[in-house]
Amino acid sequence: MNDLQREGELRSLHNWLQSNRQTRSLAAPQLGAADPPVPGAQGSAIDVLSLVLGSTFNAASLAVSLMSWRATRARRPILTVRRTDGTTVEINTDSPEEARLLLERLGPEQA
Repeated sequence: MNDLQREGELRSLHNWLQSNRQTRSLAAPQLGAADPPVPGAQGSAIDVLSLVLGSTFNAASLAVSLMSWRATRARRPILTVRRTDGTTVEINTDSPEEARLLLERLGPEQA
């Protein structure tokens, strides 16, 4: 998958999460770039979808939303979920229950 296709998938997932009222109340999705902008460049490619999780975060609800979106894709992409401390899980399943368990592994970030 090339950069343009990855950006398209991220935009699709962002729109999917934004259109779901319940997901929007649990996590505010934001598109961005992993690398800082290059001086003089016209802009960075979008390669990150950040979820700012609220205190009402629910792994089961987020898992259902993610699995529902993946089901709409011809090629179901692997979703990499990473906390700011670097803890990562990859979601490569069509099971909402398995995805929920993976998301729960992340748990609360340690201070």
